[in-house]
Amino acid sequence: VAVKRLHPHLASDPAFVNQFRDEMWMTAALRHPNIVEVVGWGSDDRGLYLAVELVQGVSLARLMKTIFDTGEAFTERMVVFVLRQICRGLVKAHALKSPQGEPLNLVHRDLTPGNILCSFQGDVKIADFGLAKAKQRITRTLTGMVKGQLAYISPEQALGKEVDARADIFSLGVMLFELFAGRRPWVASNEMELAQLLMTAPPTDLVKLRPKIHRELVGIVNECLE
Repeated sequence: VAVKRLHPHLASDPAFVNQFRDEMWMTAALRHPNIVEVVGWGSDDRGLYLAVELVQGVSLARLMKTIFDTGEAFTERMVVFVLRQICRGLVKAHALKSPQGEPLNLVHRDLTPGNILCSFQGDVKIADFGLAKAKQRITRTLTGMVKGQLAYISPEQALGKEVDARADIFSLGVMLFELFAGRRPWVASNEMELAQLLMTAPPTDLVKLRPKIHRELVGIVNECLE
């Protein structure tokens, strides 16, 4: 297993402790082959801990770096294989309900290649729902606080607005674009410029970067980025 703990200087902060408890109950409720499974949680003499399955493999971010650094490209078949598994996990998370049957409106909010784990057996799993936002979460995000990497988050999340499952679909679209093209839909020299492009400019034309790509795949990417 992999054991997650709070650093001592955070363990004394009630806000961080509550956020960690959020991760415990939300991820423990998710049981799906394409989501990293919680094995156990509790507290001991070192404080709170969360134990999750240890995925033997690499993150999608690491896999992408290896492929792109060597000048290679992901095949369309490989991207679709990864996409299908991520989507299956997201469907499960977005449909999660409370024991009383109430939709929890769970959103990952930090869906990036670093939070997608690829096992050596060919499994693809979503990790780290610690930044997820659900109706019943204990902590409340401060107004305007942006959580998640700007390169992958939706415009409404970048503006600090309320988000729903569509924010994860947007992040998925950014990842898909990057897997196909070897770069992201918006490229900027700094975060301020990137935020401006994200709000106002359409994504780069994927066909120009990968002319032979199947047009149906282009349509899927563009719909995710709407």
